[in-house]
Amino acid sequence: MSRLDEIRDWWKPDVISPEKVKKFLEMYPIYRNDVNCPAFKSQKEIREIQNKNLQAQLELCQQYSPYYSKLFKEKNIDISKIKTVDDLEKLPLTTKMDYMKAPDSFKLRLAGVPGRQIFELIDWNITMTTGTTYGFPTIFWNTTHDEYALLQFLIRSSKISWGTPDDRIFDCFPFGPVPHIGYLRAITAPLAIGASVCAGHTGMAYPTFPVLRRMDEAIAIAENHKCTIIMGIASYIRRMIMRAEELEADFSNIRAIHALGEPCPMGMREDMRKRLKNLGAGDVFIHNGWGFTECQGSLSECTELGGNHNPDPGLYFLEVVDPETGERKADGEEGVAAITHLNRRGTVLLRYVLGDIVRMTHETCPYCGRNTERILPVSGSVYATRTKELVKFKGTLINPGVLKDAIENVGGIAEYQIVFTKTDPKDPYSMDQLVLKVAPVPDVNRKDLENKIRDAVAKAAEMSAKIEWVEKPSDIYDPMVSLKATRVVDARPPLE
Repeated sequence: MSRLDEIRDWWKPDVISPEKVKKFLEMYPIYRNDVNCPAFKSQKEIREIQNKNLQAQLELCQQYSPYYSKLFKEKNIDISKIKTVDDLEKLPLTTKMDYMKAPDSFKLRLAGVPGRQIFELIDWNITMTTGTTYGFPTIFWNTTHDEYALLQFLIRSSKISWGTPDDRIFDCFPFGPVPHIGYLRAITAPLAIGASVCAGHTGMAYPTFPVLRRMDEAIAIAENHKCTIIMGIASYIRRMIMRAEELEADFSNIRAIHALGEPCPMGMREDMRKRLKNLGAGDVFIHNGWGFTECQGSLSECTELGGNHNPDPGLYFLEVVDPETGERKADGEEGVAAITHLNRRGTVLLRYVLGDIVRMTHETCPYCGRNTERILPVSGSVYATRTKELVKFKGTLINPGVLKDAIENVGGIAEYQIVFTKTDPKDPYSMDQLVLKVAPVPDVNRKDLENKIRDAVAKAAEMSAKIEWVEKPSDIYDPMVSLKATRVVDARPPLE
């Protein structure tokens, strides 16, 4: 029996255990030799690492960060009094708008500083945010120091989500005009752990250089290389699997899906798992990581809905805060996620508000035994909801994440979109109306599907919905045009 065959089912909630995880880590030198990994250290030891790194990072920010050195002076902040991560509440939150006004002011100015290593001075690469909360992407700098740290982060992330050097990983993130972490990290992560990797190279066409492939060609590559893991945007992977069914592809080697970039509720996971079984795969682990540009990777699940673990708390400190006051929320309470960099040299952010509504716990994971913090589901089986998606509908502020979770747990849907509109689109003062655009799978009974959707929405949010059928899934989400599916649209005209 191969090692991949042996560990194939270890991720399951009723199988996984701290003993199984430790046995898994001992199987591979890349994990066994990572003796400084803090994942299984005590909370006290983890805090000591974070506190030490925070003090060093604050000193760098005070001397070499244009933004934070100015902020500390203007707010009369004495960083010598910020000795622990618990003292971070003495700092104001950093918002996306603060960052977008002058991204380069968050980059440490270390050039010409005596004693700095070349690793800290070279800009290794840049990435850009793909989420356009304010309409356009924002640049993010990585030095060589940061790239080495990222490799460590990716190794530790991969071992949480059961990636191995024996795997053949397929990067199906689309290629496009924005250098995004998804496409890049799905290549870097396999290289970091010594796995094989290939890419579909689909994406947004650029007629000047016609170098990209179509989805059918990508599927053939994954099939021919007998890939064991697919990494990509959740909705894109699902579309790829649906097309693979039509082509009767052989995906029997697939053992895991790393669905990233957006939520992948349990209903969506079960749909993909069922389709993969039709393609010859077994009981596939569908991992939904919570990632964002500001950590250059993603937090990982050890088992489905077991929580997204912080792979490296020595690099990043996460907290859940009240976005108005900056006050930290207790474990289990909902709030907005904020990140503090603890060991960076390029772009450095302190208490940076990510724009995701989350819940967090510091309890030891009952599944794998790790002690790093975990992000918990906040809406059904969804880990995070974007604050920009909160909608005031009929006078009540609602979380569309609840609707998305309910809809995606209804079978028979190829694509969908939630549209908030008016009963009279030309009259901004007419009644609010919820419209669900739905592209059904072939041969589904539309009347039954409509009833199921209406019932799910009513139970989830006590709302009624108008169903609009869409014949082609690409009319809602075309993976050749956009990186992610737009699930929520507020089409109501502005009030004058």
